[in-house]
Amino acid sequence: MKFRPLFRVLVAAAPALCTGIVAPCAVAQKSRSDSAATKRAWVTKGDAVGGAFAVAATVAIAPLDGRTARELQEPRFQSSEDLQHSARDLAFLGGPGPFVLSASLFAAGHLTQMPRLADAGLHMTEAVLITASFTGLGKGVFGRALPNVNDSKPDNFQLFRGFHDRNGPFVSFPSGHAGASFAMASVVTAEVDRWHPELARIVGPIAYGGAGLVGLARMYQNVHWASDLPLAAAIGTWSGVTVVARSHREAGGSGTQGDGTPSALVAMLRSTTVVPVAGRGKALMWSIPFDLP
Repeated sequence: MKFRPLFRVLVAAAPALCTGIVAPCAVAQKSRSDSAATKRAWVTKGDAVGGAFAVAATVAIAPLDGRTARELQEPRFQSSEDLQHSARDLAFLGGPGPFVLSASLFAAGHLTQMPRLADAGLHMTEAVLITASFTGLGKGVFGRALPNVNDSKPDNFQLFRGFHDRNGPFVSFPSGHAGASFAMASVVTAEVDRWHPELARIVGPIAYGGAGLVGLARMYQNVHWASDLPLAAAIGTWSGVTVVARSHREAGGSGTQGDGTPSALVAMLRSTTVVPVAGRGKALMWSIPFDLP
């Protein structure tokens, strides 16, 4: 691979990439100390602080959206086949990738009688699904146009446009791929931290750095703005850290109830209700207990 064009892309998108990594890492660090309690709440004070930081980062880098998007579409970047292939490979890690990896870990754990691997695969699936729910809701509510619609109008928002038919070009914020990749990274880091804390210091930066590159790849592909990344990263990190912490703090740390049902899944189902939606049948809704001492 030619590293000069890659280096130029990293420099062009450095503000978004750095913010996308720093914000969720701050959330994860605080959340890990919060999880020392017997049962971790779904949302803690540390999570709220991390979320506020992510929102502030989103606002701070928003003025760079247009310039960054146009810079990354310059021929000197887009003409590189190496970058094109790398972006496609990285985008896979934020799309089908987490499900492929989680299914592989789950199957390998059961086949090799290694419950830790199976746990990691199960928790990764749970975290990615939770992340997808929140990022999908955000996409529908904010209705932000993708940069490939018009990279000179990063402020093209319209409330609830993302829920309409043919909404494909208007689901930019927040990034689903970035959220899923950070959910995967946070689960891997949290699980390794339980098995081997010293190793987690190495795995964590690699996992979160890779997740940041997924967000950068989506920017390079002109389907996300720089400011689509921080909040998605925070959501993904929160979901992964929370799922792992709650699963291992319940049922004696096994991650399952007495009948083998995942504890995090049980908690979600208990808080789920069915509500009517005007003119559209019914929808699922769940509540999250807050713990803000």
